[in-house]
Amino acid sequence: MAPDPAVGTMVAGYRIVAPAGRGGMGVVYRAEEVGLGGRPVALKLLPPALAGDPAFRERFLREMRVAAAIDHPNIIPVYRAGEERGRLYIAMRYVDALDLRRVLDAERRLPAGRTLAILEQVARALDTAHARGLVHRDVKPGNVLLLPPASKEEAEHVYLVDFGLARSASDDLSISGTGLFVGTPRYAAPEQVAGQPVDGRTDGYALGCVLYECLTGRPPFPAESNEAVLFAHLEAIQPRVTAERPDLPPAIDRVVQRAMAKAKQDRFSSCRELVAAARGALAAGPTARPVPTQVLPPPPTPSPAPIRPAPPPDGPGERRTGDPGGRPVVDLVAYQPLRLPARRARFAIWVAIVIAVASAFANLGDTWLLGLLEGQAPEPGPASGFALGAGMVQVFWFLVSATLFLAWFRRAYTNLAPLGARRLRYGRWWTVGAWVLPVFSLFRPKQVLNDIWRASEPDLPADMGDRWRHRPVSALLGWWWMMFLASILVRSITTEAVHAAASVMTLGLLPSQLDRFQGSADVQVLAELLTVLAGLLALGVVRRTTTRQEQRAGRLAGSSGLIAWVIRPAPGWPA
Repeated sequence: MAPDPAVGTMVAGYRIVAPAGRGGMGVVYRAEEVGLGGRPVALKLLPPALAGDPAFRERFLREMRVAAAIDHPNIIPVYRAGEERGRLYIAMRYVDALDLRRVLDAERRLPAGRTLAILEQVARALDTAHARGLVHRDVKPGNVLLLPPASKEEAEHVYLVDFGLARSASDDLSISGTGLFVGTPRYAAPEQVAGQPVDGRTDGYALGCVLYECLTGRPPFPAESNEAVLFAHLEAIQPRVTAERPDLPPAIDRVVQRAMAKAKQDRFSSCRELVAAARGALAAGPTARPVPTQVLPPPPTPSPAPIRPAPPPDGPGERRTGDPGGRPVVDLVAYQPLRLPARRARFAIWVAIVIAVASAFANLGDTWLLGLLEGQAPEPGPASGFALGAGMVQVFWFLVSATLFLAWFRRAYTNLAPLGARRLRYGRWWTVGAWVLPVFSLFRPKQVLNDIWRASEPDLPADMGDRWRHRPVSALLGWWWMMFLASILVRSITTEAVHAAASVMTLGLLPSQLDRFQGSADVQVLAELLTVLAGLLALGVVRRTTTRQEQRAGRLAGSSGLIAWVIRPAPGWPA
């Protein structure tokens, strides 16, 4: 391997002696502070791309001044930070110790007692930084240094290092202006991946990932590509510790699942609370007995790592892993997350339900039943006043909710092929055409929805082919479709526009039988009640179908052996 050209050079008064570590966010060198008689320091040089981002550079220098002021026994002191010759640097105390990454590589997994002793010190350091308004943003085994104890009765001392990515809690950027992801994918919280605001619970998520890895010997989402790992943090179900360690009490699964919750508000409020919960969970099993402190061996002399040639990118004539035609079995490049369209559709349905309830109350005073109770016959005639206003709002909101529902419906069906489904029975145009074509609109939308439900089965393998066709369909879909049709038919009695649409959809056959019924407040209230029931069932259909599809996408992304793919940037991400 060629020698590092930085060795022997001077940076901000520090002479670089040798590389000490290398990561995605820069290189750490062992250096000497020339002005203080050669005091050893750890000098980290960040990638040049970050120095080229003025906003990142300004925040970095500001937050490093705050980090340098933190005095805590478990935090490596920061001596100085700045910029020289287009490179951002951080000078820290040099500690000759093994990091937790090397320990895990050597021992694979750690005893529960030792895991808690290490992470408790990390948690104290993180909570101290959080109290100062700093978020570390890169908590991982490689940033946890372990000093051997002076005696067997003492515990090893832990240092949390590399506050070079630390930001104030008010800074919501996880991506630099140059498009470089800031952090380590294996331990990145969902909000960090999506470029949303971060706080101390973001570090708590990463600490939960480290807890899982210490106990099981593997990261939570061991996908082959960084992009797949990032997607798994966003969508995949949290793994269970007991799946890898059945000897541990099941209570530890709940602790890790809460620590790695997708929403920040569902996590522990502090890192020490997380470790305390883990200690209580592990105390329920025999593995929580005190573990003798292990004396760490001295750090091995680093040997040059062999250079591995990167695999060549797919050329125009090359095929990716997949079916014989060259199309990948699972193509998550084309997958579009379903959660946002589902949230919009559910909101629109909720509003439609509220409007239907208001309309029912507005017409209730003119119903036969209420007139019978009051001793007077209701007066027939067109709706007026509040009832008329509610009806006009209802017509407008029906168009809005139908548009949002169809957007969700179309995306859910479009996602089936990227998720591995083959031999789909309908083209994508059916996701809209099925609702407007005469006669077909009575049954084809339900058939398309059945296919969405079947092909979104999370437990089907990536290469499921057409096996999805034989999967069962939930009865919820059938009940919703019957209630939806019933609400349309009853409403066609009272609303001319719905009557005309229903007449076109059925070629004038079915609604002609309904012409014998006279529109009244009673029929209108019945139509509203059927709309409410159909809306409540629709909420369940959207929620459960979306959950199935997102779970399938998450499991495919989190499983090893998939083809590499590129995650779609969240709104606000640089292209």
